[in-house]
Amino acid sequence: MIDRQGHPFPAASQNEGTDSPFTDLVPVAAQAMMDRFDHPLSQQAWVMNDPARRDRCYAVLLQSGRAEVGLRHGTISCTAPALVWLPLGETQRFSVGPGSDGYLLSVAEDLVARHCGDCSSVAGGLAGNGLPLRFAADTVHNVTPQEGSGNLVLLERSFEAIRSELMGNALGASLVVGAHLQIILTMVLRLAEGVMAQRNQHGPGSITFQRFLQVLELHFREHWNVADYAKALGVSERRLGSAVLRATGKPPLTIIHERVLREACMRLEQSPLGVAQIAYGLGFRDPAYFSRFFKRYMGEAPGAYRRLRRAHERVRDDTFAAWP
Repeated sequence: MIDRQGHPFPAASQNEGTDSPFTDLVPVAAQAMMDRFDHPLSQQAWVMNDPARRDRCYAVLLQSGRAEVGLRHGTISCTAPALVWLPLGETQRFSVGPGSDGYLLSVAEDLVARHCGDCSSVAGGLAGNGLPLRFAADTVHNVTPQEGSGNLVLLERSFEAIRSELMGNALGASLVVGAHLQIILTMVLRLAEGVMAQRNQHGPGSITFQRFLQVLELHFREHWNVADYAKALGVSERRLGSAVLRATGKPPLTIIHERVLREACMRLEQSPLGVAQIAYGLGFRDPAYFSRFFKRYMGEAPGAYRRLRRAHERVRDDTFAAWP
């Protein structure tokens, strides 16, 4: 057999069929593929809904530029830096704008299952210190590693390491790719605010609830109502309400509002934009309405919330540990 670089796959080992950790029954180049887009002069596009790609999960690391992911329900538009994880069966297409830089990783679901869940070494999908990597792998994520941060550096190293292993396809390549896949999903958990708390609080919930969270992540800025989410999921409002209530103890509308508020708090704390610009970015047409909405749930206006949090940050920085 020949890999996609034109090199023959290594000959089958005499230990095949044993429990050797280096036994790759399927060559890793057949289980994963890495596309590197390096400042193209025009838009580049990939189609993922053909039969040969339906058993694949995808990970995107966007280092510069813009990208768009077409899903079964909606679209993700990203601006660098961004890390996007796309579970089995969700992705329809992917495109990057001119001048964009980054990686598109395609991984067979079998490889994800072996290294991030459903196997004896990662019991129940828990790896390391009980991280629910399987839970992360089953959900759409679009997270932002801060530019220049250690998280972004680690992600860049992992994507490049996977690329190198796929090109070499040497002994134990599947093991190395799996290890870096765990790092990528760990970064998803680290950067996706609320995922760990949600999982620890009420577990993964039903399939309907998991799909609701995925669609919510795509459309919470569009201010969809519960009926819109039920229609996108192909279920009745009553069924959706029951699934969310069983999983969280809260009605769907509360979960929708909480997601908007989490994003608002994060932007108020980290973004230099004014309150009105943040409101528009979250889909509010009227900044005054955004302020009333925020104060009703948080007990204080957005401007007061921002001033208080920044005051707390200054207090934390005024310590011996913060001195140069």
